[in-house]
Amino acid sequence: MNTQEWSAGQPVRLDLDGLRGELAASPGAARLRSLDLGRVIEGDDALDELARAVAEFPRSCAGVVVLAAATPMTVADRDLQAEATEVLGRGFGVDWVTLGPPDGQVHADEATVAAACQAARGAGCVVTIGSGTITDIGKAAAGQGTPLVVVQTATSVNGYADPFSVLLHHGVKRTSPSRWPDTLLVDPAILCAAPAELNRAGVGDLVSMFTSTADWYLAGAVGADPSYDQAVARLSRRHGARLLALAASLAGGQDAEPGSSVMTSVGTGTAAEPLLGGSGGSSPPVSTGAEALPGGLVGSSPPVSSAAEALPWDPMGSSPWVSAGAEALSGGSGRSSPRASTAALGELARILTLSGIAMGVAGSTAPSSGMEHAISHLLEMTDTARGRHGSYHGTKVGVASIVAAATWAHVRRRIGEGALDRPARIPDPDQARDRISQAFTEIDASGAMAAECFADYARKLAVLAAGSDPLASLRKGWEGHNAALGEMLASPAELAAALGLAGLPVRFAALPDPVSDGEARWAVANCALLRNRFGVADLAMLLGCWEDDDVDEVLADAAVLAGQRSGHQR
Repeated sequence: MNTQEWSAGQPVRLDLDGLRGELAASPGAARLRSLDLGRVIEGDDALDELARAVAEFPRSCAGVVVLAAATPMTVADRDLQAEATEVLGRGFGVDWVTLGPPDGQVHADEATVAAACQAARGAGCVVTIGSGTITDIGKAAAGQGTPLVVVQTATSVNGYADPFSVLLHHGVKRTSPSRWPDTLLVDPAILCAAPAELNRAGVGDLVSMFTSTADWYLAGAVGADPSYDQAVARLSRRHGARLLALAASLAGGQDAEPGSSVMTSVGTGTAAEPLLGGSGGSSPPVSTGAEALPGGLVGSSPPVSSAAEALPWDPMGSSPWVSAGAEALSGGSGRSSPRASTAALGELARILTLSGIAMGVAGSTAPSSGMEHAISHLLEMTDTARGRHGSYHGTKVGVASIVAAATWAHVRRRIGEGALDRPARIPDPDQARDRISQAFTEIDASGAMAAECFADYARKLAVLAAGSDPLASLRKGWEGHNAALGEMLASPAELAAALGLAGLPVRFAALPDPVSDGEARWAVANCALLRNRFGVADLAMLLGCWEDDDVDEVLADAAVLAGQRSGHQR
């Protein structure tokens, strides 16, 4: 990975109009989707702006419908439902609709989405207050003509700021086009009240930037996805080192440091810094950025290394960008904040927002969702089918990103040994159907999951079989492609070190709701069968290097199963 691409020094800022201008000036502007996120209201006491945000839409006088789960939420030790109802009730009729079961474990299944659509019908404005799942349901339920205000309650996922909804169809997670929020409201006090584990999950979700963009690039290189755009990929990735610096500050849990956060309404204004790296230039070297990072986020605290003491390798010595990020956060002291600051959470929310925007303008979640997300989706589908709560999505994505990085290393190693010189092994559709049916029988005897997965996977097979050689372009230009991929990818050790610094697990069995080695292996082996998206596991299949022994080798290199020692030094 090219460490020159990353800068840990400057805090992340949002300027939607400036970003629109930069995207419009990019070489691939004609194929990008419009950035229709209206504005972002962020900063201290942003919740107080909720009524004014809703009042901007004339239709709101017809009544406001608030969608939320049953999960108790607080802001500054006050009940968030009561606070929001009081703020909105100053000028509007408010109908608070609780979705899902009493324990707050809401799923975006057909029945819940239908209930939300019914509740939102005729509303003058829809407000969602809650998780990424609640937000996705709200984006699906609020029609295009109905104003939608999203109140972000945690730094858990990037889905608060994109025009997609991850919904369950026959028990299978599917990303469906929905709509952009008109307004995204981010109050650091609300974020700080969320469980620390939930906030840290956003780091896991974002760590996928070091593998998913490579999958997206690969799909474009083989002709399976024409949406790849270099400017969007840079937008999705350019705050990687800054993410690492923030990750270490989140390891201790909750807020103990008074962050000074100025209220801003993002949507117009002057860009404080280029969001796309100018005309393709790189950021300053990471070490330079690290030296420039202000020490205001950090106070007296335990050493950074304590966040990752349990790792079987040296997280600080494994990568220059890992050590640079930690140095940036500590201000040279080697010490990180034991509790996440409101400023750090606010900045993490901005990186998540930019990640969501990247997906939206690409017209696909591919910039941030590759093999690692497919693994997480399969594990979540298993949890839902078996009535388990499961760990947070981003926390699972973090561990799965280590696997994706190990898979990329495995495939590139095999290509170096001549795998790309052999004919592509395109799966036979009938055999693929049988394999998918067998894979899902244990968690869904009805066959509905398998049928849904095969219907989508079959479209991918049709694209691969349309020409004489789906790998022709990859063979012809592998040297250049390999160099480009090398600039994008991080190693398993680098990703594990970053997760360790954030206090996140690096093994499936270490997840808060542990995943057995058997289930983890099942999800990794079958992740390519989930959906119509080409990634590194598909390439491994075409190269004939995704057999049982290959999967076992990848898992050993990733060291994500119980009791495994690191194979990262290979």
